Amino acid sequence: MSYIGVKTVTIRYPEGSSLAQELNGKNERIQFELNGTTSSQDESGMSEVISAVNRAFIAAQSPVQVEQAAIIYTAVLRGGPQSTLISYRVDLQPTLERYLITTDSSGDIIDLEWRGIVVQEPLVVTAPDIGRININYPIGLLEALYPSIAEKLANSPASTVLEDPILNFDDFNAPMGSWHRLFDPVGTYGTSVGLDTGGAKALSVYSLGESSLREGAHTETEKDADATIDGAQVNVHSTTPPPSGQITIAGYANHQENEGAEFAIVTAEAPAGAQTSTGGFPIQVLLVLGGMMGAVAIFVLLKARK
Repeated sequence: MSYIGVKTVTIRYPEGSSLAQELNGKNERIQFELNGTTSSQDESGMSEVISAVNRAFIAAQSPVQVEQAAIIYTAVLRGGPQSTLISYRVDLQPTLERYLITTDSSGDIIDLEWRGIVVQEPLVVTAPDIGRININYPIGLLEALYPSIAEKLANSPASTVLEDPILNFDDFNAPMGSWHRLFDPVGTYGTSVGLDTGGAKALSVYSLGESSLREGAHTETEKDADATIDGAQVNVHSTTPPPSGQITIAGYANHQENEGAEFAIVTAEAPAGAQTSTGGFPIQVLLVLGGMMGAVAIFVLLKARK
């Protein structure tokens, strides 16, 4: 599974200002990958990251929890005489557990509240050749590379933009009824893209991100803050692309809502009239979530009755 947070920050300042003198001509690119579990004893900080993610699931009122995860962090900084552009991509790849709520005569009931988590707190990890870096706040890169600049910005109104979480997937809390739904009774979609569907011959696909009269238009999120740094007027602007996500469930999924919580009832058999293979198959859930970006990442969750 993959949650992908993407954000772009532009810092504008007068030519010749202190920020211009420090950032003009800078060209930085950082990328690293970390893996860990809840019981990791290393100094990477991944156990704390996983704990924070689990708290986000609890805040979302989802039963889902994570015991292991990977993080791929990429940031690029380009400094010019009047502005600096910083782009961030944080790919969180947790292994979800406990998304299966129960099984009864109606089918397997799976949770859907995990889709819109927001990790509010700073996530500080120790990366090779970089040291400690906060991967969830935009200011984290500046703290790691240019601590004096970061301190000035953190002590100004610009902090409201630079401490806005990158791993914010609140847009995916759009009601499941507003997601575009496609039922593939013969599993052609899974076969065509090479998904391992565990033998399932039917797929239910939910997607969010396309604009239409029914789903509405999805737009980017922008935030601005002005500050005075060393006597110069500075503007900090952030942009988060529109959401783009997909959930693919092996089997026929009927999404429902109860007291504000959304879930899906998954059955091996399609409803009357749908053409599909007969016989049972082990229910397997393929959860695909491309966070806040155009590209969609694919991931597979094996059924775990826990």
